[in-house]
Amino acid sequence: MSKNMFCRKFCKLIAHFKVIYFLVFIFTFPLFFKPALPDDKFKVLFLTIDSLRAENLSCYGNTRRTTPNIDKLAEEGIVFRKFYAVSGWTSPSLVSIFSSLFPTTHGVLVRGLVLNQNIKTPVEVLKENGWKTYAEHWTGDTIGNLGFEFSGNNIFDFLKKHKDETFFVWFHLRGPHLPYDPPEEYINLFLPESKINLKNVSQEKLRPILEKKIVYKESEKIELNEDEIEYVKLLYDAEVRRQDEEVGKIINLLKELGIYDKTVVVITADHGEELFEHGWVGHASTSRNSSLYEEILKIPLIIRVPGIKRLDVDVLSSQVDIMPTLLEILGVKTKDFNTDGVSLVSYERKKNRVKVKDVGKRVVFAESSPCGWQCKENEKWKRVFALIEDNYKIIYSNFLGDFPYDVFELYRLPDEKENLREKEREKLSYMIQKLFEKISESKAKAVKIGLPERVISN
Repeated sequence: MSKNMFCRKFCKLIAHFKVIYFLVFIFTFPLFFKPALPDDKFKVLFLTIDSLRAENLSCYGNTRRTTPNIDKLAEEGIVFRKFYAVSGWTSPSLVSIFSSLFPTTHGVLVRGLVLNQNIKTPVEVLKENGWKTYAEHWTGDTIGNLGFEFSGNNIFDFLKKHKDETFFVWFHLRGPHLPYDPPEEYINLFLPESKINLKNVSQEKLRPILEKKIVYKESEKIELNEDEIEYVKLLYDAEVRRQDEEVGKIINLLKELGIYDKTVVVITADHGEELFEHGWVGHASTSRNSSLYEEILKIPLIIRVPGIKRLDVDVLSSQVDIMPTLLEILGVKTKDFNTDGVSLVSYERKKNRVKVKDVGKRVVFAESSPCGWQCKENEKWKRVFALIEDNYKIIYSNFLGDFPYDVFELYRLPDEKENLREKEREKLSYMIQKLFEKISESKAKAVKIGLPERVISN
């Protein structure tokens, strides 16, 4: 073989090796050099549960074991102990959660309104930072312009289909909402240990509560004895237990798909539910006659973050604080949206360490229609406001004539049965002043961020 021929063959061989090396490099590069994004971002599963009172979860003190699956999430997450809804019915509360604005600011206070499209939401901020944001179809009927795409109505199908995406997905679960008709197996979990005498319980009297989504206070006029009231409360707890099992199935699917340790899970509610504490059952959209007592406003918030230790937060907080807190956990640093809320924690992901932030003195501020979704046209002007500061709470109903104000001392008298408006006139005057300052502040903010006059509450 001549020297020239040998050189040509040798050069061809080297060229082949270069091609092979290049191909090996291309196909193996991702195995050794993973990009930081989006693989290192947490996914987010955000669950709101309709009509869920905080005190009826076992991790919030219920002596009945109503929420074993949610309790497990609480052991791996942040539990907010003094957490409040900002409205007594669904739409304003959900808009406040995902816009981080009070109802008095965003203006979605009665049926038929949606958030103004010019308002940038935290959900849109997440979308800009690489998350794919989804919500089920139902939310699109009344909750528009929040920044979500349609997810489909089946949470299990969604998770299987999108498990490889960096998603922020919101599903609204409706288990504890009226009617209270849990299967017998759930009732029997709690009935044997109760002191209810079933002989004193009339199924006929309870029929509206067992069968109807709407139980109007002024038309039903149901008079219940003590056993019947306790039975209704048991039915509600049974509904909570049934909803908890659904949450457990969702969590198990996250584990089966291998994404549980990559997913932040949020559990909260739109509002609470009255169970005869002040004479009736349900909330604004089911009774058409609701106030803003603790059973309506005090709700759970649990944020399960992979790898952290249990943290209980006793800071007075509300739904407008959820998204700022979540953005902090997700590492999204931005001031590119208007908010009435604050982040309640600081989070160091490298150390898996979460701490309660010093956010100063907080107040809870709420506004609601007393008739919610069911308001007639001539009732849409009616409003109930509430403000909580320190140990005191004021409720103002603009349709109650000469006595529109109620004042309560929450921690000494948490059942809100003793009205202090006559006994503590100075405190009443102070709380009225603070409430109207907050109303004026929120209205001014609405104008400042460009909301048209029609959605600013009266």
